[in-house]
Amino acid sequence: MGKSNKYTKNIAISETKTFAILLVIFYHCMLFYRNPTIVWPLNAGIASPGVIALSAFLGACLVPSLALCSGFLFLLSTRNHPRSRWKMLKNKVKRLIGPYFIYGALWLVPLYTFFDIPTMGRPLHTDFVSGFLAMCMGLFTDHLWFLLPLFWATLFFIIIRNLLDGKKLIVASALSVIAAVCVELFLADIHYYCIAESGPFLVVFFIGILLYHFNEKIEKWNSKIYCIISLALFAVLGLFVYLNIDNTVVSYIEQISGALLFYFIFMAVSRTSFSDKLNQSRFYNFCESHSMNIYLLNCPFMQIYFLLLNPLIGTNVYLTILCLWILSYPSIFIAVWIQNKLKMALVNKIPIQKIGG
Repeated sequence: MGKSNKYTKNIAISETKTFAILLVIFYHCMLFYRNPTIVWPLNAGIASPGVIALSAFLGACLVPSLALCSGFLFLLSTRNHPRSRWKMLKNKVKRLIGPYFIYGALWLVPLYTFFDIPTMGRPLHTDFVSGFLAMCMGLFTDHLWFLLPLFWATLFFIIIRNLLDGKKLIVASALSVIAAVCVELFLADIHYYCIAESGPFLVVFFIGILLYHFNEKIEKWNSKIYCIISLALFAVLGLFVYLNIDNTVVSYIEQISGALLFYFIFMAVSRTSFSDKLNQSRFYNFCESHSMNIYLLNCPFMQIYFLLLNPLIGTNVYLTILCLWILSYPSIFIAVWIQNKLKMALVNKIPIQKIGG
């Protein structure tokens, strides 16, 4: 069965993260059939009630699940590889801020400029230089936005890492809530580098830290308990999605519920033979080991495919979503494979040049 301990990879967390990223692609394929927003202005002009409900449900689960997994893995890494705050900060800049600028400059800006794709921070007919500057200012972020609030949340917990043990956790929990409240009250209008969006990340990230602390106790629970908790969280989240309440506190509850829902679903899955077979699958292992690359490459493909498909079959909601889904997944996987080949070729070329010199 898919077991884990505090010193090794947690199977449930790994599966939660991998499936959340794979489902993010499907989630993005649906956004063309919601009401247009500042964040996702490209739209088919058809608002499908079913798509709106399902995308709202998944939206409360997927990115929050990634923030929860990040909190869990943050503390796991801190315990297994103790480092100074400065080294931790440099590592997070390399893993989060670096990819934002690299993929933004080499992937997002060129493609969105060439195909003239509108998105938040990049209106229609924006030229390359203006788009590039908007990306550098953290305004034109598209799907890469996730990296920025995750960095702010990680930075916060790097600063207070000495409070992430024992009874000090109470102080850390209070500080994370206070920090989130401060973001909502004083920083809600600062959209540079997604500072305004970092509030929920602070809370859900800390929940991931708590799950790490109680991991050994939680893993002793019966699978039925995971299923009962999952059903309860599903009901709570489904109710809030149905009520469609536009409220900050409700939004936090939805995201906490969605993140925990995915976590407990995969806690239950990790106890089954399906999890063992999954982790023996070459395709799943590819997705798991390259999950972040899959995420970083995903959005431009479906945006471009939608521009091509919308004039042909755009009025057929579910057919268009299905086609976007079928086209986007292979394209992303191929792009990741090509990226890996180029990276390996570059790495192998460097020593040869040194020897030749």
